[in-house]
Amino acid sequence: MNASRSVVEALLACIALPSPTPPGEVGLVADWVEAWAKSFHAKVVRQEVEAGKDNLLITLDFGTGPMLVFNTHMDVNNPEGQTWNYPPFSPIIDGERIYGLGACDAKGSLVSMLCAMERLAARPEGLRGKLTLTAVMGEEAGGIGSLFLVNQGIQADGAVVGEPTQLEVAIAHKGTYMRRLRFHGKAAHSGSPHLGNNAIHHAAAFCMEYEALSHRLAEYIHPQLGPANAAVTIIQGGTRQNTIPGQAEVIIDRRLIPGETHEKADRELQQILERLQEKRTDFQVSDMEVIVATIPSETNQTEKIVTTALEATSHVLQERRTAKGFSAGCDMSKLVTIAGIPTVILGPGSLMQAHAPDEYVEIVQLEQAVDIYEQIARRFLKEGA
Repeated sequence: MNASRSVVEALLACIALPSPTPPGEVGLVADWVEAWAKSFHAKVVRQEVEAGKDNLLITLDFGTGPMLVFNTHMDVNNPEGQTWNYPPFSPIIDGERIYGLGACDAKGSLVSMLCAMERLAARPEGLRGKLTLTAVMGEEAGGIGSLFLVNQGIQADGAVVGEPTQLEVAIAHKGTYMRRLRFHGKAAHSGSPHLGNNAIHHAAAFCMEYEALSHRLAEYIHPQLGPANAAVTIIQGGTRQNTIPGQAEVIIDRRLIPGETHEKADRELQQILERLQEKRTDFQVSDMEVIVATIPSETNQTEKIVTTALEATSHVLQERRTAKGFSAGCDMSKLVTIAGIPTVILGPGSLMQAHAPDEYVEIVQLEQAVDIYEQIARRFLKEGA
């Protein structure tokens, strides 16, 4: 990549390199990122996580001092089944926006971080310590790449995770608890329903109970994230219009706030199922398969990375910023809960566009993100600080 290329040109080029999960192949993006990083003399290490699927560790070394990590992902959501007005892998500038798959989640953050590092490499005066960008694979599959990264022992004094936050500094995020449940009944001709046992009715009863759980969870409000929540997001059942269904299936999506655990969500689910077994004749459920499980996390507002990020965003945007929450799960959970690294989430674009058709990012936010990431690094790695 040409060192003079703008962040807009960089994002257009990056989006055009497909990396959807599934299947999770990020080789085209990784090769492109590596070539760019080497053009400004960063040290690049490729970390094989799965066959043909690497993490990249891109480091600028300014000598003895603190360690700062930028973290974001190279894979994107798979658009299969969606209807796009703009081609997902052929990015387009329309007005003040860039449309394309990954524009905000999270190739916008990736190229903004790289542009900021390029600036730092060009003007290293007054910097000390190290800055490493960890561009990971498999975030859309539950954070495979970052889990591998932290299990390899990465350490740092602070980290910034690039996700679409509208350039807000998020210090907490929800965890995910997703399960598939299969309800069993007995198939019969719908003209003689008494000979069967309707599995869809069992699933429907469960849905009502799970909605009631979400109402109970709403009673406690986290200061940055609001309440935890629980929802049934997929329901399937039945084989023919004239047959009492013998099977039905649901997927639940329980979002955890800091302080909650998967064990707590397990107990909630088990209590619901036990109540339904008491109330309903021949109620059976099995195959409680784990779909996704991530841990909620938060960083104390007094940590240096939080105060630095808030100062940097306030400076660039010319308005006072306060710490916010991030309602989705992300790789902050691995950095905080496993590696013990104080972390914030910060990036261009809105979570409303992530995983949605016609994903886009505002060009002004993309450009501001470069300035903010540069300012965070210069303040965190400031010589004599």
